[in-house]
Amino acid sequence: MKKKSLSKEIKKIICDNIESSTSHGFPNIIRNESILVNSMWIICIFISSSYCAYCLIKSFREYFSYEIDTKLIFNRVSQVEFPTVTFCNKIATDFKRDNNEIETLKKGQTESLKDLKDLNNFRDFYTAIDFWFKRFTISVKNIGGFEIEKMLLSCSFNFKQCHASDFKLLNSSTFGFCYQFNANSTHIQKVSSPGKKAGLSLELFIGYNSKKYDFYKSYGAHLFIHNSSTIPSSEFDGISLSTGHETDIIVNEILFKKLPKPHSNCVEDSYSNVSFDSDLYRETIKLFKKYGQKTCLNLCFHKNIFEKCGCYYPDRNIVEDFSQVCDEIIYDKCYMPFISTYGESKASQNCFEKCPDECESVKYNLQISQADFPTEFYADFLMNYDATLKNSSRNFSSYKNVKKSTLAVNVYFDDIGYTLVEEKPSKTLEQLVADIGGLLGLCIGISFLSVAEIFDSILKIILLLFEKRIVQPK
Repeated sequence: MKKKSLSKEIKKIICDNIESSTSHGFPNIIRNESILVNSMWIICIFISSSYCAYCLIKSFREYFSYEIDTKLIFNRVSQVEFPTVTFCNKIATDFKRDNNEIETLKKGQTESLKDLKDLNNFRDFYTAIDFWFKRFTISVKNIGGFEIEKMLLSCSFNFKQCHASDFKLLNSSTFGFCYQFNANSTHIQKVSSPGKKAGLSLELFIGYNSKKYDFYKSYGAHLFIHNSSTIPSSEFDGISLSTGHETDIIVNEILFKKLPKPHSNCVEDSYSNVSFDSDLYRETIKLFKKYGQKTCLNLCFHKNIFEKCGCYYPDRNIVEDFSQVCDEIIYDKCYMPFISTYGESKASQNCFEKCPDECESVKYNLQISQADFPTEFYADFLMNYDATLKNSSRNFSSYKNVKKSTLAVNVYFDDIGYTLVEEKPSKTLEQLVADIGGLLGLCIGISFLSVAEIFDSILKIILLLFEKRIVQPK
């Protein structure tokens, strides 16, 4: 009898809590004695609960699919970091300089010309010349490129004059001597005004193309606009500047912010070698001080060449030991067949698995326009100015001569700000909780307090059992 009495009391506690519950439907089943009315409520609860379950499953799937929304906004600021500007002379060697390296280069160029017996093979000839020159730049320290003092006719930045000492030398396998402005990552210069005068304006002397030694298809300058923490690659970066023109380059900075795991596989800290488990990732940071997917993929490409051919393609950014550089025979027999199929190979696809994207990166969108340079008046001015300089070797003698050997470029912002491209989760944890609460409340009237009612029933039953145990006679 005592057991039956205890069961009735427990049942009463549960029924009382259900009847007073904040949830809809269940109290009505307890209160009504009519089988027909109870059946109606049971059917309604079942339909409502099924719809609720369907919507909840859908909401959970949306959350755990980790989809993203992209926000695009332009932020105007008081000042913005000026990009690093790197320029290279497409005429990589100043043949008027007198040293052993120049003589070796002249001899090599002359010997290469003898191989051009069939004019139908001119493409192979230029490819071979490019490869030979890149090998040469690694084998010698001084390739005899144009000095910055000779190239720089005038320079101004942010309303002030700049000088040759403001540029940093960068050796390139393709262009020889290159020069960087604003390349000190510990002291990046900023601008607070838009327009040409606040930007970087350069007037450059390119030199004169030598028919005997300069086997180039074009001449002028090659310009890179990039972040100070990156090293530009002559293989896939930059724009060409032609002599006889002034080129205006309007720069728009774009800041990309991607979401890390689980939304993507991007690297949050580009300076940390433990942010991603990949030997290629760590070697990229070791070589370039900062990780970038583009540089990592390029390094992976060179590593695949070494794996296949046993040597490296001559690129100063990757290899400095000349003994590891491929020679002409391996270049023809191994390298050329390899790169012809590399893009579709499994090795190329594996590089993307080893080289994740950066979560945060800066890119520059460029708007380019040109005008003739210089005018006849300004050409006379340059000739007169050059004549006053001691030991000048530019040899300006006529308007045609000046126009053929000089160019101007202006790099500037047209607005002080940056475009932010930022990823946001399509559904956040807060939105998921709101969906759960909203659906449970809409369909069956359950809230967080309804969950507390369940614990209320459990607690009452425990207290009842504890009370019965105390009062039970020994």
